[in-house]
Amino acid sequence: MKHKKYDKDEVGPPKKKLKNYVGKDHQKINETKEDVSEVNIKNSNKGGTSKKKINKDEEKEKSYQIKKDVSEKGSKYAKTATKAAPTTLKKPFSKLSTATKFKGKIDKNNQKLDKIEDWTEFKKKKKDLKIKRKQSKDGFDIIVRAKKIGEDLRRKTLKGGEEKRTQLINELHNLLKGKGHYQKFVLAHDTARLVQWLLKYSSAIVVAQISKELIPVSVEMLQSKYGIHCVKRLLKYGSSEIRSQVIDTMFGHSVKLASHSVSAPVVEYAYSTWASPLQKQYLTQEFYGDLYKNSKDNNVKHLRDTYKDNQTLKSATLGATKANLIRILNKSLLDSGLVQTVLFQFLSECSDEDRKEMISQLSPHIVVISNSKDGARAAMQCVWHGSNKDRKIIMKAIKEHITDLCKHEHGHCTVITLLDCIDDTVLLHKVILIDILKNAKDLAINEWGRKVLLWLVAPADSTKFHPVFINELTVGRESSTCKKSPEMRRNEILGYSISTLLELVSSDSTFWLSNASLAIEILAIVKAGSGTQLETTYSSIVEVITEPNWTIKENDKAILGVESAGIHMALKKLAQYDKIRLENNDVTFGSVLVTKLNDEILNIWLTLNRGCFLLVAIFENGSEDTQNEIRIKLKKHVKLLKKQSSSGAKILLKKLS
Repeated sequence: MKHKKYDKDEVGPPKKKLKNYVGKDHQKINETKEDVSEVNIKNSNKGGTSKKKINKDEEKEKSYQIKKDVSEKGSKYAKTATKAAPTTLKKPFSKLSTATKFKGKIDKNNQKLDKIEDWTEFKKKKKDLKIKRKQSKDGFDIIVRAKKIGEDLRRKTLKGGEEKRTQLINELHNLLKGKGHYQKFVLAHDTARLVQWLLKYSSAIVVAQISKELIPVSVEMLQSKYGIHCVKRLLKYGSSEIRSQVIDTMFGHSVKLASHSVSAPVVEYAYSTWASPLQKQYLTQEFYGDLYKNSKDNNVKHLRDTYKDNQTLKSATLGATKANLIRILNKSLLDSGLVQTVLFQFLSECSDEDRKEMISQLSPHIVVISNSKDGARAAMQCVWHGSNKDRKIIMKAIKEHITDLCKHEHGHCTVITLLDCIDDTVLLHKVILIDILKNAKDLAINEWGRKVLLWLVAPADSTKFHPVFINELTVGRESSTCKKSPEMRRNEILGYSISTLLELVSSDSTFWLSNASLAIEILAIVKAGSGTQLETTYSSIVEVITEPNWTIKENDKAILGVESAGIHMALKKLAQYDKIRLENNDVTFGSVLVTKLNDEILNIWLTLNRGCFLLVAIFENGSEDTQNEIRIKLKKHVKLLKKQSSSGAKILLKKLS
């Protein structure tokens, strides 16, 4: 069998094991095996050296020969060694040296090319390209012309006066009207201002013409961060008819606009400032479900009205309302009277499970939702029906804003609700009461802040709080999870606050007696006080009112403090409290005042009708010792008293006789 011949470059047949070869070549293979065995036998007879030892010796001889050849110059191994491994190696570039800074482009032959073109020319070319791109768009010339007119129009003072402004307005309006330019201009950042200036300075006729083009795209404008400013201008400078039309375009999109971060503030502005009661009713109806998007019902004024006649609709309506509220809550867009109205209605009608779920999400946002009447009622629901954990979160959220919230028209109701139903008064004192007492003076001069201070010392007093509000708090507290009795809670709060308030009055009585409103606050504080601290407070009050030159301002006029109707009434009531003080063997206002009366102050008071009546009140409500002391001090002034024709002087004479 002849074997095929292969070239050196070709791949030969695969090698096979010897045992697999058969035929004529089998004899040759056997012969080669015999030759190998003979050689091994001869080697073993000569010295018994092994095959491994022979191989090591041969390797040593070869390595020695190579080293010898490399050391000789011009040898074959030396030449190959120098070519393969050069003696000096260049380090790779780790950093560019200062000598190799690029000052221009370099070609392959290391020859420096021309420098980059001038930077100013490059910027100029880029600007020209930008202008060409703008010129290729429609209306470029109109935009340029409108901007030039707008630059003059926006100035507060013009050379030509109002006539020049009117001329510019007419020119700009004629350039834009009737061609769809207004609808494009209000959505662009650089041209929206032109429309705003037109709406601000134009006459009612021009504003009406502009509004006809803009009102159809109001929803699109409300969702544009530039268009919303034009909607505000329409509401602010437009007529009542234009405002009504703008709000009417929101129908069907109420939920979408209230949950959009750009449009939500404008919707709130339109709802709380310009919307009529019927429009407010229609906007809130859309939160009750898709049924009210396109059709409105004048009889549906509250969430409960939707299922009043059909209770099967209750679960579906509440579910849709909850979904819409959570959609807005997830975006933290609760600063809206529209949303807060729906929220209050939902919390009043939903199940306990839904209420707990909603309250747990609303607790961190309690300050935000307390800025409207319905929002404050929703916050009160959170306080009443929230868990102890929710109430702690609410108190911590309020802590940073407690002063502003107390001075808010509706927010102060949330604070009073906390004071009325929180069982953990120790935590309440640490988180809220301390800050309220620190800012007591600031709160006292505010109409709503004064209500919070009055609740500390005279809670649920019908002479200082409206009976409807007191009843609302009572019903809410009874339906809440509170465990402590109201009397115990109020006494604990009074114990934390009364000493601080008495100290504030005694340290600056002039401030607290500066007007009638603050004098009413003094009455409540003094009525709740007792002991030596009350005596100190009485002394500081008496020092102020017995000064001959004590005056206050009323209607920008300075009058004697005793002659002020409000302060006079407060001082008389202080004297009337002496009856209760005498029963409790406590210090009285009259006893402190009589010791400070002198001839100088009596000569002034006896000539005043209200001064005489104050002495009558002290005499009638004081103890026998106080009455006797008054008789002794007035003996010297009987002639002066008889000369007076006032009714107060006549009554005082009768009391003394």
